[in-house]
Amino acid sequence: MEEFKDLLSYGILMRPTSYSKLKLAIEELTSEKWFRDLYKVPSYNTVIWKNKKIKKILLDPKRVRMIKKNQQHSMDFIDLIKELAK
Repeated sequence: MEEFKDLLSYGILMRPTSYSKLKLAIEELTSEKWFRDLYKVPSYNTVIWKNKKIKKILLDPKRVRMIKKNQQHSMDFIDLIKELAK
């Protein structure tokens, strides 16, 4: 029974959380200069970490890749962050 509890707690603790997924998405985007500049501004940083719309976008790996690869998507993302920070 003790082994089962250990196995169960290991499975729960080792599952990626939305926080860790969000952190990985942010780390991936920090390779882009425009995102690093945006991230340095405290009001934008707060929006990136706290806003539900932004978190939903960042938790989707496909969207993150699109933002990273496509300049139009990255501009839309920047505009959204700036709009939400007002």
